[in-house]
Amino acid sequence: MNAMLGRLAALVMVLTAGCGLGTNPGAQLKESVEDYVRSMRWGHIERAANYVPQALRSQFIRQKRLAQSQLQIHEYEIRAVEYTQGSPRARVIVMAVWSRAADPVTHQQLLSQEWRNEGRGWELARQHEVQQLPQGAEVLDLKDAL
Repeated sequence: MNAMLGRLAALVMVLTAGCGLGTNPGAQLKESVEDYVRSMRWGHIERAANYVPQALRSQFIRQKRLAQSQLQIHEYEIRAVEYTQGSPRARVIVMAVWSRAADPVTHQQLLSQEWRNEGRGWELARQHEVQQLPQGAEVLDLKDAL
C-alpha cells in the first residue's frame, strides 16, 4: 500500500508541477483513481459508482452489492498507471486480493482498467482481468507520464 501511495504521489508531483491541483487532468486522474480504489477496498459501493458512467451506475451498484455479500476484499491497490499528459484516456492496473465469505483462502486478481475523461471528469469505462502486468508497466516511468 505504501509503495502505491509513493508512486501516485510522485506521479502527481510531476503532473501538477506549475498547475493548480484539481485543474490538471493528471491530478484529477490521480484523485479519481485513488478515491475509486479506496471506496472499493472499504465497500463504499455508492461512492465508487460515482466514477462509473451514469447509464451504468444502477447495474454497477447491484452487481457490486451482490459480490459484496459473497466476497471480502482484503486489498485493492494500484500497481501501474499509464497516462500521457493531456490525453483523455488512461490505463490503471489494480491488484485485488479477496476471499469468499465461507472460505479463508485468498485469491489475487490483476485488473486492467480503462479510464476516460470526456468532459465530465474521469470515469472508469472498462475493466477486465489480466494475467500479468503489461510489458513495461512494472515500473512507472514518470517521463512517459508527461
